[in-house]
Amino acid sequence: MTSSWKIAISVSCIVVIAGASIVGWVRREKSIEWKKSSEAVSETRTRAEEGNAKAEANLGNMYFHGRGVPQDYAEAVRWYRKAADQGDPEGQDGLAFMYLRGQGVPQDYTEALRWYRKATDQGYAKAQYNLGNMYYYGRGVPRDRAEAERWYHKAADQGDDYAQRALGFKGSGLSILGTITLSAMFLWCLRTLKDALLRQPDSCDRQQPALTMAAVCGLAYIVLSVYGALGSFASVLTVNAFHFAESLAAGITIAIAITVFGPKRAKIVLAISSTLLIGSNLIVIWHHQFMRFVTTIRSFSSLNGLLIGLTVPLAVFLWLEMTERTSDKKAAG
Repeated sequence: MTSSWKIAISVSCIVVIAGASIVGWVRREKSIEWKKSSEAVSETRTRAEEGNAKAEANLGNMYFHGRGVPQDYAEAVRWYRKAADQGDPEGQDGLAFMYLRGQGVPQDYTEALRWYRKATDQGYAKAQYNLGNMYYYGRGVPRDRAEAERWYHKAADQGDDYAQRALGFKGSGLSILGTITLSAMFLWCLRTLKDALLRQPDSCDRQQPALTMAAVCGLAYIVLSVYGALGSFASVLTVNAFHFAESLAAGITIAIAITVFGPKRAKIVLAISSTLLIGSNLIVIWHHQFMRFVTTIRSFSSLNGLLIGLTVPLAVFLWLEMTERTSDKKAAG
């Protein structure tokens, strides 16, 4: 048997043993978790059967998620209803959700709205967010983004994560694709900056300073993107300013890359970006009622930042090129 086969067999054995160990550990953890959940169910059921509204709502949650008991939507509805009839806002919110989704009961938006409103009357943040969704998507009510955002704000003011994400106050995290893209961009920026530091200055080389500037703007965009995905903001104004700055950094990076790798396309891109910039602003001025909505303002800020970031550097680049050509003609004449 060759050494390569021995290595392959050894590696395979290690992988199999490691895999079996991981599977065993996961099963053991699930068994422990199920035991703990079962004990919690027993305690919660005792209090729920005594008529404790909070326990009834918790037991409904356990049946809905299948924690410590087999998942059973009909049983979840039964316990949610018991809690809701006693005025518990969590039970009312849970029952409304079951009507909204049609789980354990026939789907009924009217009933969902009725129970959500009962919960929101008590200031329950989760129900306020869910009621906002009803208005946002037009479920059981006419679609009304202004009303949706009003309820999102009520929930966000109480610290509801979902409402804060809906309004842009809190990032929703980085996706796998986003992480890969930003990582690749980060490596390119580092490599470009490293080359700039190691290379001898050359007054005739115009590409290197441009690439260095693109790398710096690229790093700024990466930092802003990561904070936007993981950070939080205090107000709508802060959110809009942030998205403008993030898109501006992206636009400048793209514009500089165009001047380096595709200078002949600079005029076309400038014409398109400037037309879109003027057109989008005229549309917003003409239909100023759009600016009542938080999501519209955020999108407008991002678009403006991107288009300004593209337009200004490209205009400067073309102006410098025209000036240089004029100077060359005068020198030749």
